Amino acid sequence: MDAMAGVLGSYRTGSAFLGTAVLRCPWGIGVDPQRDSALHVVLAGHCWLRLAGRDEPVRLSPGDVVLVASGIGHALSDPPDASIVPIRAALSAAPYQQAASAPDTTRLLCAKYQLDEAAPHPMVSLMPPLIHLTAQQVEANEPLRLALQLLRVEAESRRSGADLIASRLLDSALVLLLRAWMDTQPAGAADWFGALSDPSIARVLRLIHEQPQDDWTVAALADRALLSRATFARRFTQLVGEPPLAYVTRWRMSLAAKALREAGHSIDEIARAVGYESGPAFSKAFSRVFGQSPGRYRNGGS
Repeated sequence: MDAMAGVLGSYRTGSAFLGTAVLRCPWGIGVDPQRDSALHVVLAGHCWLRLAGRDEPVRLSPGDVVLVASGIGHALSDPPDASIVPIRAALSAAPYQQAASAPDTTRLLCAKYQLDEAAPHPMVSLMPPLIHLTAQQVEANEPLRLALQLLRVEAESRRSGADLIASRLLDSALVLLLRAWMDTQPAGAADWFGALSDPSIARVLRLIHEQPQDDWTVAALADRALLSRATFARRFTQLVGEPPLAYVTRWRMSLAAKALREAGHSIDEIARAVGYESGPAFSKAFSRVFGQSPGRYRNGGS
């Protein structure tokens, strides 16, 4: 879980959007395909979720939560064939009014996460189009349940500093949601998330994430995994989706990109922090991954 939290911490960018909506049947709201992942929680009532390219809608009940991956257009509605309007037209910044509790009313909490996908991490690439946790699954997971309650309170209060607080709460809620979802997956799932359930590979991922500046080799990582070099390389590639040293480079560049977006460190300092002895070697590796030099990336591609 440390590895997952680290990835999310490096890939969250910009401000988070959070709002609530009180909707009376018939209604429909749509989210266009974009770079953001969308989180929806059914606070009261029910509705149907339809993903672009899928024929059958998914019925959502009170307490259900869904995470829709970036780039996936989708709509929420009641009934499932209702007319659709843009989501921002339906979200309300005002506190929820108790009067809006008629039997045909649905109350939603909606949020979005902006992820940097210039060089997507395997975790981002492998996220399924839709993660759906039922109210029963949320209720059985106290940390997730409490995090979603805090999001609701913050969305409805709209007090000073709400945007900053919402961003921090969304960080936690996303990690907790993905952890709860992973608990529902079969053992040995062949993807990056499954790697977190493999003790040997999870140990190595944690080391790479915590000590990116170390001079990692396949042999050194295999030793830390307590596996032979061949077994380690094969298992790592199968679970994570790329060879060990390719992953090391990708993680270093992810951290470097985050540091470049934040003021306060020179390119040479960033290079040393992610394991490069010289600025030119770092710049070459960074340009290969992101398609532009560190300096150009820092200046927004200009």
